[in-house]
Order: sequence, then structure tokens, then C-alpha cells
Amino acid sequence: MTRKFQLRQIGKLEQYFFLTIGVFIMAFAFYFFVIPSGIVTGGVTGLSMVINRYLEKVPISLLALLFNIILLFFALIFLGKREFVRSIYGSFLFPVFLALFELTITNPTFGENDLLLVALYAGGLIGIGFAIVVHYGGTTGGTDILIKIMRKYTFLSLAVCVYVVDSTVIVIGALTYPAGLSEGFINALYAIVIVFLSGKVADSFLLGMQSKKAINIVTDHPKELKAAIFATFSRGMTEIQSQGGYTEHQKTLLIMVIQNSEYHYVRQIISDTDPKAFVFATPASEIHGEWSTKEEVFLNRDQSKSSKERQNKI
Repeated sequence: MTRKFQLRQIGKLEQYFFLTIGVFIMAFAFYFFVIPSGIVTGGVTGLSMVINRYLEKVPISLLALLFNIILLFFALIFLGKREFVRSIYGSFLFPVFLALFELTITNPTFGENDLLLVALYAGGLIGIGFAIVVHYGGTTGGTDILIKIMRKYTFLSLAVCVYVVDSTVIVIGALTYPAGLSEGFINALYAIVIVFLSGKVADSFLLGMQSKKAINIVTDHPKELKAAIFATFSRGMTEIQSQGGYTEHQKTLLIMVIQNSEYHYVRQIISDTDPKAFVFATPASEIHGEWSTKEEVFLNRDQSKSSKERQNKI
């Protein structure tokens, strides 16, 4: 009897857990690498670092919280209630983590000496944290809200809005750098490295989770194998009659495209149904035509949630 597998439904508890992990990683990167180095990378934290240069007694975490609250009101006014609700968790959680770090580990020195290492580690950690937040349907709030407002009310593309907001904060950070304009310019260059690297890491992380495989199955039992796969997966499949080049025996080639995260389940079904099947998988970098990017695996279609419900964003 064929075993049936189901991709896990992401519940609210798991969603908020990983959103918390993602925000924690980002806060860790900023507090231990970016803030000690004085590199203003953009965003609410960058603005808070600039203000802190003139109001040293006011913690950066408190400044970040105040900026986030202001931007949350902007989200409610210009973007609507849905975007406001989605932005609440990350907007408050990030300053809270910064405040906890400020209370427990004062004056970290990790990012003071080698700015290149700061850029590499901060960019990598921020990218990973941000990718986790995005993957689980969250948002870090902050200047993300300002970017969305610009995108909604101007003709500018999303990328241009991001560049405008972040570059403005970076330039302000360079102009207000305590050691002078020349040092500020150097820090601005490192800030660009961090922003670029974090974006690349986040893209790679997200694309890795969303990438696809083309599964090629050479089998003597196509009907049984198709029935077992279709009983578990809502995926299309192409069937091609083929012939073994050495044995000249008639075979059937089944081809299907799946998410990377689905491969384990498909491979197990094949192993249970036709252990002698020849299987090879290749990366599927571009997909055109009718193919859903959503994981659609159901044990009981009446009881399982839809993909839209499973991927609800906070």
C-alpha cells in the first residue's frame, strides 16, 4: 500500500516563531556589527544612529521605536489597515531586541576594528534574517512602509524607491559622520556593500527555498506510479513512451516539475511504488505556461487548507 505524504501546513505559532528568529538575527547583526562601526546602512536603524550622534543619551532602540510608530501611522493612513496590521509585529519586535541587547551587553566592540568583516558579516546576517521574515509572510516595518507609500503614489518602480530611501539615509549618515566627511564617505561605501550583500543573500536564500526541480522517472509501472503521485500531489505530469538504449525494452518516461521542498516526498513515493525506477532530477530555472508555484499537497482535500490560507501574511 502506498504511503501518502503531506507537506506541513505552516501554523500561526510556527509562523510567528520564525518571524521572531528572523527579526532577532537582523537585530543581532545591527547591534553587534553595524552600530559599533558607525556605518549607516539606511532604514530606521540608520536614521536612529544619525539622531543618536546628537542625542547620545537617547538609546538607538528608543529612537527606532519612535520612528516605527510614526511610520505605522503613515501605513494606516496611506496603505490601509491590512498593511498596518502586517507591519505591527516586526515594527515593535526589532526595537525590543535592540533594547534587550542594550540592557544586557553594553558597548559591544565587534564592529570597531575591521570594517570589511563588519560589511561581510552584517550583510550576510541581515540578508538571512530578512529572507526568513519575508518567507514567513512578515515585514520589518520601518522604511519598508515609506518605500511602499512612494511606490503607491509615484511612478517610480519598487527598486528605485528602495534606492531613493536607502541612499538618502546613507548620504545623511556620511554627511553627519563625527570623524569628518572623508571618513563618512568611506563608511558610506561600506554601507553600500552591506546593502548590496544583504540583498544578494536574501535573494539567494528565498530563491533557494522557492527553486524548482524537473523530475525524470523511467519506469515499468507508469499507471501505478502516476496514481500514487496524483493521490498526494496536485501536479501535472508528462508521459513519454521510450526505449532502453542497451536493453531495447519498452519504458515510460514521466516528467514533472516540483518545488525543491517537495522532492523528498516525491522520491519516497517513487521508492515505495517502483523501487527499480530510474530517477534523475535537474534544476528547473525557468518555467513558462500553466504551473503553480505554490506547494499543493493534500491528504484530504476537504479538510486541508488552501494554499492561500497556508500562506496568509501577518
